[in-house]
Amino acid sequence: MSPADIVVIGVGETKLGKLPGHGATQLQAIAAIEALRDAGLALEEVDGLVNQDPYAISESMFSLTLSEYLGIRPTFSTTCDVAGSVTPMTMLQIAAWAIRDDRCEYCLVIQGENMATSRAPGSQGHVLHSHQGGDAFKEPFGVQGAIIPYALVAQRYCHETGVHPDHFGHVAVQMRQNAHRVANRHPTRPLSMDDYLASPKIAEPLRYADCSLVSDGAAAFVVTRRENARGLRHPVVQLDAFEMAASHCSIAQQPDLSQLTLPAVTRKLLATTERSISDYDLYLVHDAFSYSILVQLEGLGVCALGEAVKLFAEGEAAPEGHTPVNPNGGLLGQAHFGGALHGVEAVRQLRGDATGRQVRDAARALWCGNGGIFSAFGVMAMSRVET
Repeated sequence: MSPADIVVIGVGETKLGKLPGHGATQLQAIAAIEALRDAGLALEEVDGLVNQDPYAISESMFSLTLSEYLGIRPTFSTTCDVAGSVTPMTMLQIAAWAIRDDRCEYCLVIQGENMATSRAPGSQGHVLHSHQGGDAFKEPFGVQGAIIPYALVAQRYCHETGVHPDHFGHVAVQMRQNAHRVANRHPTRPLSMDDYLASPKIAEPLRYADCSLVSDGAAAFVVTRRENARGLRHPVVQLDAFEMAASHCSIAQQPDLSQLTLPAVTRKLLATTERSISDYDLYLVHDAFSYSILVQLEGLGVCALGEAVKLFAEGEAAPEGHTPVNPNGGLLGQAHFGGALHGVEAVRQLRGDATGRQVRDAARALWCGNGGIFSAFGVMAMSRVET
C-alpha cells in the first residue's frame, strides 16, 4: 500500500561505537533531537512517536518511556518489533498510516540501543536478554544466536550457487571501503582481501570479517505530510511504497532458499510503483552477514542466482559503480544496532547530502530489509521530492 505524499523531512543519528553510560532511552532521545534539528522543528511540535524497544535489555511500554523522557505527549504512540531491518521500515509505514489518518502531524520514528556496551565483559556478538522464538528446539543442539543459523544457510547458499565462501570477502572489503568514506562510523581499520582471508572462522563458512559490527547507537526520522515540507533548506524524501511478508521464525522451520518471500514481495512493490528493479539508482540492503547481501540482491532480481558476488568483485557495487549498494558501508562497515542507518543513508543520498560517497544523480532508492534468519523481508521504495 502506498503511503502517498508522506515524506521524511529530517534524519539524525548518534555517535557510533562503544558509548558507555548511554542506555537505549538516552540514545534514542539524542537521535530524535538530531532529526528534529535537521528538520527545523521544535520538540513541542512532535505529536507522534513510533520506536523499537531494545533487545539487549528488554523494556516494556518503551514508546511511553521515551515520550516521558523527551517531555512530549503524542496523540499517536506505539512500539514496533517485526525483526531486523524490516522493523524500521515498518515503523515508517506505521507513521505514514497514522499521519494519513489524522492521528498525528509530525511523527518521530526511532531505532537504537546500547547493543555493544550492554554485553557482559569478554562476551562477543549480540547478547540477547530475551527469547527469539523456538529457542527450546534450537539451543539443545547448539544453534544459538545469529551466527550459527546464518552459517547453516550460508552453507546451503554455497551448495546451490557454487559461490566459494572466500568470495564473500569481496562484499566485506567493499563495505569496509564504503564505510571509511563516512565520518560517523564504528571505529575500524581498513580491510583488504588478505586481511579477510586471515580472519578466523567463527562458524563454517563464516569468518569474523563476515560479521556485522555490533555497536551502540540510534537513528531517527521525522515524518509528515508533503504539504508541511514547503520551504525547507533541503529536498525531502517521499515514501513511495512498502511491502513485506514473513515465512517463519525458527531456523528449523525455514523453507528452501527458492521459497523465501523476497521475490514475491519485490514483485508486489514493483507492480505498485509501476517500475522495474533497474529503475532504482541505489540499493540499501540488510547485511548482518556478508553473504546475506548476495541472497537479497538475487532475491530482488538485481542479478541472477549466484551472480551477485561479481558486482563486488568487479567494483560495480561501489558508490561510483553501476549498481551502488550500501554506500555508507551498511552493518558490516558503519555499524549494527538495527537497520535504521540504511534508511538514513537512503535519505541522505536522495537529498544529495552524502559527501564523499554520493551516488551520481540519485533520485530513487530501494531499501531491502531482512529480519530473523531470512524470516521476514521488507522492501521500501523512496524518491527525492523538490520542495
